Amino acid sequence: MSILLAAALLVWGTIVAVDLVSIPQGLLARPLVAATVAGAIAGDVRAGVLVGAVLELYALEILPIGAARYPDYGPAAVAAAAGAALDPAASPIALAGMVGLPMGILGGWTLHAMRRRTARSVEKELARVSAGDARAIWELQLGGLLRDARRGLMLSVVALLVAFLVHLVPWFSDPRAVYLDWAVLAGGAAAALGGALRIAGAGARQRWLVVGLATGILVVAWP
Repeated sequence: MSILLAAALLVWGTIVAVDLVSIPQGLLARPLVAATVAGAIAGDVRAGVLVGAVLELYALEILPIGAARYPDYGPAAVAAAAGAALDPAASPIALAGMVGLPMGILGGWTLHAMRRRTARSVEKELARVSAGDARAIWELQLGGLLRDARRGLMLSVVALLVAFLVHLVPWFSDPRAVYLDWAVLAGGAAAALGGALRIAGAGARQRWLVVGLATGILVVAWP
């Protein structure tokens, strides 16, 4: 990996991390978007799309709103997609599971830590904010954004290192590696279905969910 390519991936990883909770919240942090762009940067859009689609299944299980804890799949998807794009012998699906999932969980932990740090900053400036000091509010906003950017950059560095370390082991030369693909896909399908059922609730929405699933299966299976 060249220095220029690594820098581009780190910049993109930082952008998608900031997009999740800070700005611009333009859905750049969605795994499908983050991984597809990372695959394009690394030279293989197809690998990026596959990684993003797999991680999107897991991301569909949760609603990233409010103070809820949730994984940050953005930098994780960037690293997994880059690893898949740069190694034609690697399985994008397996890398999504081996790199994307654990790094997504780590990203969720960093989000929680960042929020606690931001809360402490607000407490320190509470008197100025309560007095209507616009500069204090601006400083808190800027500090939070910079804190989130540092978090995204560090997370992207760690995720890319993990993707590199995974490639040091000849996982994909073993014919049994296909079972890892199936396990990752099965977990993703279960997560997406569970999230859909929870969001649909009961009554008419649940019935329409069944209709949609049946229609999708028919379209895919139709010769």
